[in-house]
Amino acid sequence: MIRAILVDDEHVILEELKMMLGDYKNIKVAGAYSDPLEALRELPSTKPDCAFLDIDMAGVTGIELAEKLCQINPHMEVLFVTAYNHYAAQAFDVNAIDYMLKPIRPERLNKAVEKLIMKVKNKSEMQSNVCNIRCFGSFEVSDGSRTIKWSRSKSKELLAYLLQHEGKGLTKYKLCDEQWAAYEPEQALAYLQTSVYALRKSLKEIGCKGINIEYNDDRYILRVKDVDWDVRQFDKAYEIFTQSGTIEAAKNAIQYYRGEYLEGEDWIWSDIVRESYICKFNELQKRLKPLVRI
Repeated sequence: MIRAILVDDEHVILEELKMMLGDYKNIKVAGAYSDPLEALRELPSTKPDCAFLDIDMAGVTGIELAEKLCQINPHMEVLFVTAYNHYAAQAFDVNAIDYMLKPIRPERLNKAVEKLIMKVKNKSEMQSNVCNIRCFGSFEVSDGSRTIKWSRSKSKELLAYLLQHEGKGLTKYKLCDEQWAAYEPEQALAYLQTSVYALRKSLKEIGCKGINIEYNDDRYILRVKDVDWDVRQFDKAYEIFTQSGTIEAAKNAIQYYRGEYLEGEDWIWSDIVRESYICKFNELQKRLKPLVRI
C-alpha cells in the first residue's frame, strides 16, 4: 500500500483529489492538508511514500515544501498538481515524477498513478539489497543478509571513525595520529593503507555500494548515499522533534535509538558524540514520560 499526503490551500480541490485517489486500492491517503506547515509537522505520523502538492500556495510554495519533505525523507516521491504550467522546470529540479494541471482529468491522474506505482515498486526492489549501518548498540554493517566479519579490528574502528566524520576530508596524517599514535609515522601510514584496503574489500564482499572511501590530495573522505543508517535517521527525526515538540515526533525519533552510540567499543574519540546522543535520548524520554502510567 502506497501512503500519500495531499497539500492544496483550496479546500474544494483538496477534497476532489482525495476522492479521486480513493478509487485506487493500492493508495491510501494518510493526510490531506490546506496548511503546508501542518503537513510538515505531521510527517512523523503520516509516514508518506509520496506527496501530491499544489505549487502556488501562501506562506510556503509547493516547491519549497517538496524540498523540506525530501530533506526529511529522501525516498519520498513528489507529484505536483497546479493551475499553472510555468513552474514545470522548477518542479523537476526537485525530482518530481509528474506535473499535472488543474482540473485533473481521471485519465491523466491514472497515468500519474501508474508511474508512481512503478517508481515505488522499483525503489522497493532496490532497497531490499540496501546497505545497513547500525551505530546505536553494537556497531554493524550489513546488506540485510550478510554482515561484515572484521578480520582486522582497526578496519572496524576506522570505518566507525570515518562515519563519524562523514563527508569531511581527513588528512592521512590526522588519521595516523588518531588511530596509530603509538607508532612511527611510516609504520602508522602503512597500517592506515592496509586498513583502508581491508575495509574496501569487506564492503565490496557484501555488495555495499553506498559507502565509498575516496582519496585525493592526501585526504580520505567517506561518502554515504542510499544507505539505511540509524544515526542519519535519528538525526533527521530528532530535528523534526526540536521543531515540533510533539509526542509523535519524539516516538518516531526514539525508535532508532537501540542502545548507546557505538556501545561496547572503547574508542575515546567517540565519547563526546556518545554523550551528546545520550542527552538527546533523555530529552525524548522526558517528552514521552507523561505517557507512562504507574
